[in-house]
This record gives sequence, structure tokens and C-alpha cells, in this order.
Amino acid sequence: MAIKGMKKCICVLAAAFLLVLSIPQLRLTARAAGGDIPADYNKVAESEGYELYLYEPTLSIILRNKATGKVLLSTLAQEDDNGANNKTWTAYMQSGVVLSAIKNANDTYQVDLVSCPHTIDYSYEESGFSAKIYWKDYEFGLTVHVSLEGDALVAEVPEESFVENGKDSYIGTVSLFPMLGYSYLDNQEGYMFIPDGNGALIELDDKDGRYASGYSQMIYGTDAGFTESTTETLLWGRYRTVNSSEKVLAPVFGMAHTDDQLGYLAIVEEGEKRASIEAQPNGVMVDYNRCYAKFLVRRTYIQPLNNSNSGTMTSVEADRTHGNLRMRYLLLAGEDAGYSGMAVAYRDYLLENGLIQRRDNSYKTRVDFLGTEREEFLISTRAVVMTDVDQIREIYGQLQAAGVDSVLSVYKGWQKGGMYHIPIGKYKADSGIGGTGALTDLILDSAQKGYDLYLYNDALRANPEESNTTFNIVKKVNKRRLEISTRGYVYDTFHYLLPTRSDYNLDKFVKSYTSKGVNNLAVAGVSNNLFSYSYGSNYYDRIFTADTYQSSIADIAGQTNLILEKPFAYLWNYTGAMLDMPLGTSDFMYEDEKVPFFSIVLKGIVPMYSEYVNFEANKQEFRLQMLEAGVYPSFYVTYEDSADLIYTNSADLYSTRYSTYGDTIVEYDADFRRAAALTGDAMILRHEMLAEGVSKVTYDNGVVFYINYNQDAVTVDGITVDGLSYKAGE
Repeated sequence: MAIKGMKKCICVLAAAFLLVLSIPQLRLTARAAGGDIPADYNKVAESEGYELYLYEPTLSIILRNKATGKVLLSTLAQEDDNGANNKTWTAYMQSGVVLSAIKNANDTYQVDLVSCPHTIDYSYEESGFSAKIYWKDYEFGLTVHVSLEGDALVAEVPEESFVENGKDSYIGTVSLFPMLGYSYLDNQEGYMFIPDGNGALIELDDKDGRYASGYSQMIYGTDAGFTESTTETLLWGRYRTVNSSEKVLAPVFGMAHTDDQLGYLAIVEEGEKRASIEAQPNGVMVDYNRCYAKFLVRRTYIQPLNNSNSGTMTSVEADRTHGNLRMRYLLLAGEDAGYSGMAVAYRDYLLENGLIQRRDNSYKTRVDFLGTEREEFLISTRAVVMTDVDQIREIYGQLQAAGVDSVLSVYKGWQKGGMYHIPIGKYKADSGIGGTGALTDLILDSAQKGYDLYLYNDALRANPEESNTTFNIVKKVNKRRLEISTRGYVYDTFHYLLPTRSDYNLDKFVKSYTSKGVNNLAVAGVSNNLFSYSYGSNYYDRIFTADTYQSSIADIAGQTNLILEKPFAYLWNYTGAMLDMPLGTSDFMYEDEKVPFFSIVLKGIVPMYSEYVNFEANKQEFRLQMLEAGVYPSFYVTYEDSADLIYTNSADLYSTRYSTYGDTIVEYDADFRRAAALTGDAMILRHEMLAEGVSKVTYDNGVVFYINYNQDAVTVDGITVDGLSYKAGE
């Protein structure tokens, strides 16, 4: 009996052992083994610094640093699989590629390489492999091409590889290696970098299940062509009390394992205009930290049944996104495996690929002006003149006499009809500021003194109360007019112009403007908005909108001195300056640190100007943030008292009078000009947080800045920095 029982026990153990072997992800012990690669992973590519391994059944890869033996895993490993996850999430985390499917207008189906029947056909080349995948139940598929290019991993889905054979069954989203570099709870030291504002970090510590959601933002902002209008939180029905989240300026994110000194910066190279950045800290659905890009191939939307809005139905985009989906992971090791190294790597990438060019970084204080506004008067409106041409001359004279050698100014509300008489199609200045001739003379005369005055042009919006909006206006994909509510006193609704109409207006204006011998132009609206839309029986996606804007901006950049307001990365190559560079973030609760990521990228390449100093509550802290980030200060002023704006759409400009800020502008100019003289055209090599409230910024010319946000003096690196102050030297 004992022998029979022992045999039975041995058989059970053998069966259990075979069962374990039949579950592929339970054999992933690379991390537990300190970088040893499991036998069922094949090395498929090798570069000078890295090896790429593949496990075919689930398209799981491992990246191994040859110098240190440290690895980045792309799927769930055995030591992290504690049985706490349901089958859907386990399948998700064990798949190298995860899709969502739209079936019968429902977009909630997960399609993976574990729980969904499929076939994979592999082909290999020296640099990597291709995997042709087809999911039988959904009758669709695609090909994933993966290659190791030096210290970069490239993953791509070619446009021509998409297959959709099913009826009412479509590919919704595609996520390539959504778990690449993941970590479990606090088992790994490091952080995820997200492109929120200027940059933010989510630490890889144990979040104790505090957060129900993580970071999920569309690259280049939400798509207003699909988004339904939301009710804003307003004070007294007019003043916004909660700021909108910051738009994603560039298609990047990153993972840093600081204890292993290994990480990556991920760049969404193609398909980025219809993709989102996802960064989920542990506790959000599962106990794993992960970040990735999610490509939007096709989406659903709510379609009203008729004009009375008596009912709705869910519809599916008639066509999918066309174009390649392409990710590039810049692999970082040693001291470079951190947010500073990520930023430097991205800067090098932009320069090497001609996506940005070095501009004149000479210091100028930015002093913007508001010309005219409108307020209600009897049955019409009347002009409210805040700063005319002669008053700008007077202000410039005072600044020059005070030792301010150079200024950059953006003149808003200069056009006939005032700030919100848009669109602008002709160079015609309002008579209230002095007229076209006087403005032209001011621009030309000021330039001789180093004072550059740029005319502001919102090329995106149209005011239905000041211009004909019967035609050339954007409609959302559901064919309802896209309306932007402002809750303003005079104008409460604006429309978006068709991209082709924005291009037409800009071209017409530039020809009219440059014919007068002036060419300083500041463009807004089209620089930081992308949307899908319908026009007639045709549908246009964000890619078409971006292509139209890029072509238009490139054209006028060749004819003018062009600067752009908070431009998206695909337009950085055309701007002479970055206006309204964010210094903070959206302040999401799961963010642990704010970092000047994009400032590191752009400093010494393109001059960056802050949002307006005079609207900041804590001006001293904001001043230190600008010095830390290498960003130049900006002021928005008027000659007349801002109280005159109380019944205009600019009622939120509560403190703008130049007489109040003149001395402050001069003081800032002297301080920042001294700092700029030290840095010159130098670029930032490294940014460090040395202690609580103390930062260190090192430039490639040897200059170092120490910034102390504490009330009391602090000594770091043998240098004492006074409270709420900074110290610079070599």
C-alpha cells in the first residue's frame, strides 16, 4: 500500500510538473536568476551593448545589458505571479502585444496572445524578427517588426500589415510591449517619467492601493472632434476655478530602474498623433508599475439620431487610422538611466534627425501688450483701448532708460475690431491703437533698438459674432458643430476653422503683412490643437489636420520671423522661440516629483519663455523655477488699468498695469540677464535633486546653478545658498 501510494504521489507530482511546464510564463525566472536567460528564450539579435531574446509563443522579449547583465522584461515573470490577478489581467501581462477589438460597435474586448486563439508566423533577420499575427475569432491581424539598432529597440507595425476580414469586427487599439520594464510594488527602485507639463516622475514605491487610475493622456491633447463638451467648474458662473490638465507636448515617456542603473526613454515615432501615453502605478487594477503607448486605430463615438437630440446610437469610425505604428526605446545605462539622461538622449535624437534646430538664444525679457478689447454698449459693442502704439513707445523708452537692452513682445488685440475679431486675414490695425501705419513704424523703429514686437494671430478660432461662420467651420465626427464655450461677457462661443481655411487665412495675412516690410509673427491655436472632423460627406482625422498645419507653418516660417505659442513637438523645427513653456505639471495625485524635463531638452537650442509672471501667486518660487529650468520671464501688461476690462472677455486679467510692474520687469531683466550671460548657448547636462527643496543644474560649459526653495540657508557641495535664492558659478 505504501509503495502504491508513493507511486500515485509521484504520478501526481509528475503531472503537476508537466502542468507547470505547459504554462510558459511560469518559467520566466530571468530576474530572480540575476539576469540569466531561460532556456526557452532564443537570442535573436545583438548589438555592442545589448542582447535581445525572444519567447515565441507570447512574443515576449528580454533585453539584456551586456556590461552589467541586468535585464528589462516585457511580460510577467514567475516570481511576480502570485495568483492574485484574474485571467484577463494575467493574459494581458503575459502578452507582448495587446489589442482591443470593436465588435458590433462595442469596444470592450481584450485581444491578447494568451487567452485568444491566434497564429504567429515568425521570420528572422540579423537585427531582429517579424511576427505575423492573426486572431481567428476576430478575423483580423497585423505584423510586428522588432529590431535592435545599437542602443535602441525599435518596434513597428507597418501600415500594409493590417488585416481586417471580419464583419463588424475591427481593431480598436494596439499596445506594443505594454509591460516593458515593469516592476512589482516596491521591489524595484526607480520611477516612471511622464510628459505632464514640463515633466513628472511616478516613483516605483508601494502606493498602498491609493489610486484608482493612473496617467492616461492623448499625445498632443484630446481630440475635440470626438470629445463631448463638459461643464467647467466656475466661480460666479464666469471664472474657471480648476485648470485643465496640461497637454502632452511631445511623444515620450520613460522607465528608470535606478538600483540596476538601467532604463529607457520611449519615443512614439509614428502613429503618435492618434496615441496616448499610459503610466499606471501599482494598485491601479494590478500591483505592477508599467508605462506604454496605446495606439488608437479605430474608435467609437456617440451619434445623435436627429437634430432634436431625441436619441443617440454608438457608431464606429468608417475607416481606421492609416500609417505605421512605430516605437523607439532609447536604452540607457549607468548614470544616464534617469530623467536627465532621458532628456539629453531626446535632445540628441531631435538634433540628429533634424527635428529641431539651434536658434538665437540671446536673452530678451518678454513683455506682451494687450491693445484693444470690446465691451457691450447699447445694441452693439464698443472698443476698450488698453495699450496703443504711442503708449508702447513710452513703455519701451522707460525700459531702455532703465538699462533693459533687449525685449521680445507679443502684441495681442492689435487688429481692427480688437482681441476677438477673429480670424485675421489681413494686416489692418485698429484705429484705436493708432492704425496700420503707426504700428508698422513702431515695429520697424523698435527693431533698431533690439526690441522685437511680434503680432499675435490666433489662426484656429472664429468668432461667429464678428465674422461669417456659415462655411469653413469644423464639425465633429458626428456632424455636430464644434463649439468652444468661453462664458465671456461679450463673446461666449467660438468655432474652429477648417485646417485648410486656417492655412488660407495665414497665407493671406502673411502676404499683406510682409508687403509692409515687417515680418515678426506669433501664431497661436494651430500650434497646440489637433482634432478629427467631418466636412460634407468626408471625414478627416488628426493626422490630416497635423499635416495641414505643419505644411502651413513651414511655409510661413520661411517668410517671417515666426514664434509659436506652446507648440507641439512636430512643429518645434519651425519656431524661433517657445512661448508659454510650462514650469509645473497638472498636479495629479500620483505624481511624486516635478522635473524640468523639456527644459533640459530645449535649453541652449530654442529660447523658452514662461507663462506670465504677474498672474503667479508665489512669484518668488516661480522665479526660482525659471532660473532652474533656464526659462526666460514673461509679463503681460497694459498701459491702462486692468479694471477697464471688467466687462470684456479679458475680465480675468486682474493685474496688468505697467506702472505696477515696471520696476519688477527691470529687476527681473537684470537678474536673468546675469544668469543668461553665464550659460550663453550652453545646454544642460544634468539636473539633480540634492536634498529636500534643493536642486543642482549643470551645464556643458561647466556652469553650475544651485537653487534653494527653503526659507533657510542650505549648504550643499560645500556651497551655502541663502533661503529662497540661488547661487551660480563654475
